[in-house]
Amino acid sequence: MVKTEIGQLEKALNALVHRPWLIRRDYWASQIECLRGRPGLSAQDRQRLRVLLDLLGIPVAECSAPVQP
Repeated sequence: MVKTEIGQLEKALNALVHRPWLIRRDYWASQIECLRGRPGLSAQDRQRLRVLLDLLGIPVAECSAPVQP
């Protein structure tokens, strides 16, 4: 289920990157942080979420959600 949610975020953010006037940065960052806080994320899923934060121009260190090892 998390993979599907991350895929939906990727699709939305990739579309929005081409239409920056539509981006609600705080909303998307909070959605990503929520997913990052879930236990049991794979390394691939954590990397996908980092890439999405990078697309928004948000360094991972700024996020409040802990990264699961």
